[in-house]
Amino acid sequence: MNSMLNNFRCLLICLMILFVGCGDSASDGKELTRHPGYEYMPNMYRSPSYETYSENPIFDNNSTARKPVEGTIPRGFMPFEYENTLNDYLRAGDNLSNPLEENEKNLKSGKALYGMFCAHCHGDNGDGQGSIKHPLYGAVPSYSDNLLMRRSGTTMQNLLDGHMYHAITYGLNAMGPHASQINSEERWQIIMYVNQLQKENN
Repeated sequence: MNSMLNNFRCLLICLMILFVGCGDSASDGKELTRHPGYEYMPNMYRSPSYETYSENPIFDNNSTARKPVEGTIPRGFMPFEYENTLNDYLRAGDNLSNPLEENEKNLKSGKALYGMFCAHCHGDNGDGQGSIKHPLYGAVPSYSDNLLMRRSGTTMQNLLDGHMYHAITYGLNAMGPHASQINSEERWQIIMYVNQLQKENN
């Protein structure tokens, strides 16, 4: 008996939902119009949203845009512990070495990236005879250059991986920073190819 009663109640509830949600409504005997039914707690379905840079009374500074939680970093971003200073440039040269395996894949990628980001100044062969020359600095040094560089205390021919990584990250002299264009792995691939140019130009 209880089972039949429960089944009847379920059937009655289903019929009520069907009637409320899908029923037609008449308007003064005119043509029937479809009725979308009733919404309970419509804010749950269509919550009002704020534009990113609009005012927002919920937060103390009335700003909708929120700062990332302290200590968080963007996905795919590799923190660089060296600052843009001469001391850290030298420290990077002493402490950093290329973590990538020297193989055909990395060299091929490094050559392609070098062609896109470096060759216009440094030259296709690393001879410093690129298509762009700075009006003050002139041509950039060749990777076969044996002149002692004031900043690194070494020659272009013997420039260390860490020096190059720091320079690509922050820029150096007329060369601008490339950290926003070239990720960490790509920088090391370029450096691997530059190492090859250094050997070829020796």
